[in-house]
Amino acid sequence: MKMFNPSMVWFLDNDIKAMMETVKEIEAIKLNETENLTQLLVFIRTSETPHYHAEHDLTFVLLKGKGELYLDGKREVLEEGDVAFIPKGAVHFYKNLDEISVLLAVFSPKYDGKDSVKVEL
Repeated sequence: MKMFNPSMVWFLDNDIKAMMETVKEIEAIKLNETENLTQLLVFIRTSETPHYHAEHDLTFVLLKGKGELYLDGKREVLEEGDVAFIPKGAVHFYKNLDEISVLLAVFSPKYDGKDSVKVEL
């Protein structure tokens, strides 16, 4: 898999394979960032806890694996190539159903990792 932007070309297949070997639960790698967005490669072996982002919209593409997205009380099974949009304020979490799931996540605006508010369901 190739990711292209004006300043670089990343071949993600090798990075993904290497990370898949070491991830125990959930890990993220920052790929790109501007003042308007942050792109992360997210590896999920287990499940996120229910949460929402008060100031950020999130769009992700499921690159590898299979999982369930819980979004505002609804459950959707996602497979490779599926895209999800999660508006700010929407309670959600992703549960892995495969060996590991790999997501290309795009937060808007720029995400510092602090805008994740955990909730009890």
